[in-house]
Order: sequence, then structure tokens, then C-alpha cells
Amino acid sequence: MAHPTKAEPSILHDLAKNVPDAKSAFMKKIREQSLEKLNAAPFPTRKMEDWQFTDLKPITRTPYVSFEEAGTRPAIDVEKYFIPESDRSRLVFINGEYQEQYSSIGGLGNGVTVGNLSDHLDEENVQEYLNELVDYPDDPFVQYNGLKFNDGVFIHLEKEAKAEAPIHVLNLYTDSKKPYVATPRMLVVAEEESDVTIIEDHIGLSDNAYMTIPVCEIKVKQGAHIHHARIQRDSLEAVHVSRPIAYVEKNSEYHSYTITLGAKLTRNEPKVIQQDEEVDFTLDGLVLIDGHQIADTHSTMDHKFSHADSHQLHKVVVNGNAHSIFNGKIFVRKDAQKIDSFQENRNLLLSRDGLVNTKPQLEIFADDVLCSHGATIGQLDPEEVFYLQSRGMTEQKAKEVLTYAFALETIENIKVDSVHKLLIDEVYRYTKANNVAKVTA
Repeated sequence: MAHPTKAEPSILHDLAKNVPDAKSAFMKKIREQSLEKLNAAPFPTRKMEDWQFTDLKPITRTPYVSFEEAGTRPAIDVEKYFIPESDRSRLVFINGEYQEQYSSIGGLGNGVTVGNLSDHLDEENVQEYLNELVDYPDDPFVQYNGLKFNDGVFIHLEKEAKAEAPIHVLNLYTDSKKPYVATPRMLVVAEEESDVTIIEDHIGLSDNAYMTIPVCEIKVKQGAHIHHARIQRDSLEAVHVSRPIAYVEKNSEYHSYTITLGAKLTRNEPKVIQQDEEVDFTLDGLVLIDGHQIADTHSTMDHKFSHADSHQLHKVVVNGNAHSIFNGKIFVRKDAQKIDSFQENRNLLLSRDGLVNTKPQLEIFADDVLCSHGATIGQLDPEEVFYLQSRGMTEQKAKEVLTYAFALETIENIKVDSVHKLLIDEVYRYTKANNVAKVTA
């Protein structure tokens, strides 16, 4: 489908020439709309303000091919990534394709529907919300996902339904002969007074190059509660570009916790949009990077009505030549009074060669609000290191303990026991793997 304007060709535009057949007239419409917008969407460059600090070479210099050409290899040991709390509430996707043989979705109680999105295309909630909630203007990654996805996650909770177990969405990426692009998709609709916990997991099974572009649309209706943990453990040669967006209605709560551990380049753009009064939402994050990793978070908390509490704590640990970018925007619209919003970005540098760019932003157009933001960048406190040494620790052990303690705060609110333990182990592994004893204060 033609468009009045045409973007410069990019890897996504080239790959868009191989489009899967639509499974229904509804999907055909989404594909056509996505292709039209993709054709007009400029591919990001460092000349754009929102991308000025992000090195895009992991994308632009990688010869991605269509999934069909990649020569992907089978997944092995899939079961070792299962979490015990979700033994009957698990959906597994390998390279973006649903795997029924590994999935188990029978233990969530009455009023909870969970399954492969492509099996629910005729449902009213899918017809109403799928591809309608993704508010990312001129974003080619969202449009590419809309053009390419076939399978995906669909979660629907009826009024007052309570999911009896956390839902584990396990996305696995396998080894391949050539770099490929995967397009995971998720739609969550929580009706009034419902409650659910979602664990969204992205894991690279090998050290190969690939790009994954997960898009997640969430509708939190009046009085509903959603806890959403996102864990990114991709291959260190991978690119992870995620677009999670949530809309919160009156008296609802949405709490998101994103843990970034893997990928050569991560670009995460979470958004929470307030749609009525009396809401509460969280947009926390933890980033642990080393080597030449790049982790870029551009977040938006958009307050459009009065009486809202929102919170964002984004903590980052940087070692080696790694680079962290943070741009967090808090919007308070006109007449959105009685807003209590807090945002903080704390960065811990473990090496002289690491780099941090941070830019917390407030845009406030109302006068009766309590909003604050801030950012800190520093190294380990030598006095704290000395204190622990005076209690018998070696210098290396003292620095490991302080790094470990710094990172743990963000994951304390994740209530699924096995996931909490897994993340504690990941933090410990990071502190042990990085030679923090050589840090110079």
C-alpha cells in the first residue's frame, strides 16, 4: 500500500518485503495499516534527539535476513527455564512462534482466558484493542512487529476474576546460521476488579546475533490490578527493542519491573497512560551491563487526570565499556491536580571506561502537584568499603557486597518466590563475574 511520503530504505523496510499471509480479514487489515506506516516511518539515526546517545551499529551493521532464511536450530532443555509457580499457567514461544507442546494453561481459575493470540482473533477484546493501544508515532519497530507477527499472547480476565497463579510468558531465541528478527506480541485486558501477575521472560539460548521486537499492549480497567515483571536475558550479540504500553483506568493499579541483563543493544520504551482519576502505577527498572553492552531506556508516565500516585526507580550498574542511557518523562496535563509522582535514576559506575547519559524530565501544566525527579552517577563509596574491610572483609568482597546491595532494591517487590530467587542469583553472578575489586574510587 502506498503512502504520500516514503522513508529512506532500512533493514526493516528491506525485510518487510517478505510478509506472512494473514490468517483473517482482521489480521490483513493490521498488516496493511502497519505496512503503510512502516513505509512512512524514518529509521532512527543519531541525528534524532531521542537517539543521539545510542550507537545503532549493532542494528545497521548486522546482515539480518528473514526468519525463513535464518536456518534456526532447535531449542534444547526448554524445561529448565520453567518456573514452578506457573506449572499450569505457562505460554512458551520459540523465536516468536507458539509452542503448544511446552505450554500449560489450565490452572488459572474461572474467568481467566490465556492462549495463543492467533487462536483468539475473533474475540471482541482482541478486535477492539489489538494494535489500537500502541501509541508510538513514527516508530518503525512497532510497525514492523504489526506487519510480521503471527502468534502472540492473549490474556483476558473477566470482571472480578483473580488469576490463581502467575502467568509465565517464556520467549526463547535459538541459535541460527544467520541473524534473524523475531516479533513477539502480547495483549492483556483486565476487566473491573480483576487481578493478575505476569512474568515476561526473554532468554537467548546461544551466543548468536538476532533482533527481537516485543510489543505489549495492556488495558487495566476500573479497579483492576496487574503486576508485570519483564526479564531480559538475551544473547550478548542480540538486539532487544521493546514497546510495552499500559492504560490505567479509575482505581486501578499497574506495577511494572523491568530487569535488563543481556543483549548487545537494548532499547526499552515503556509507557503508562492515565485514563481516569485515582490510579497507582510503578515503572521500575534494574540494568546490569558489562563489556560493550548498550542499555537505553526511554520511559513515559502520562498523567491526564487528577489524583494519581506514580513511582519510578531506575537503577543501573555499569562495568567495562558499557553504556547506559536513560530518558524518563513525567507529563502532568492541565487540570490533572493532586498528582504525587516520583522518579529517580541511580547509576553505579564500576569502571573508568563506562558511560552514563541520564535525562529525567518533568513537564507539568497543573499547579497542585507533588512531583520530583533526580539522577545520581557515582562509584562505590571508599568509606563504606573501608568500613566493611574493618569488619574482616577483603576489599574485593566488600565491593561485591556493596554492588549487590545497590542492585537488590529494585527486585524486592517481585513477589513470585522462584523469580525473586532467580534474580538474586543473577545479581550475585554479575557481582562475582565483574572484577569490582579493581574499581578506583
